[in-house]
Amino acid sequence: MVALAADPEAIVMRRTRLRAALLVVVSAALAGIAYLVSRNVIARRARGLEALGRDFLPQVAQRIQNFHRVKVEHGRTVWEITAREAQYFEQDSQIVVVEPRMTFFLKEDGRPAHVAGAEGRLTLEGRELVRLTLKGNVAVQLDDMELHTDEATYDRSRDLITAPGLVTLRGRTLTVQGHGMEVDVGPQHVRLLDDVHTRVEKDAASAS
Repeated sequence: MVALAADPEAIVMRRTRLRAALLVVVSAALAGIAYLVSRNVIARRARGLEALGRDFLPQVAQRIQNFHRVKVEHGRTVWEITAREAQYFEQDSQIVVVEPRMTFFLKEDGRPAHVAGAEGRLTLEGRELVRLTLKGNVAVQLDDMELHTDEATYDRSRDLITAPGLVTLRGRTLTVQGHGMEVDVGPQHVRLLDDVHTRVEKDAASAS
């Protein structure tokens, strides 16, 4: 039997093809490993963000434009609240409101009484209003009287508005200043608690 000598060029070509094939296989394997690792990292990160979201979600506020809430009882409107903007914090059951205005409708005859301010905070119990605290240019309007102060709180259970600071009350013929105030909303009784000063003024309506 005669042995044939191998062609050197053919051997080199076969080796080159084998190396190329091996490189393709290795590259594909590395790409597969990288894909699996990246998927695992992304999944872990997503689980971490999801857990973080569960921790922080109760603190996130729901922002509401042109906020409006009404309390109706036995077909009668009891009170109404509007605000330019509101943020609801579910965990605290509180609503922070911008430029709030609350209107009470008196039980006896349905007459309205108003309280407004630059900003406020509503405390809720379920869907019921518990308390409303107002700050900044607070104004309370009762018939022909208007009261101004820097901070006031409405307590629903007592149907009472209180103010701890300086209060100015203006009527048709009186201007009264004092520190501390209580307003019984239903009967519209106003009490200034301390350091009260009264100035009697001419009734412009009767003078004309």
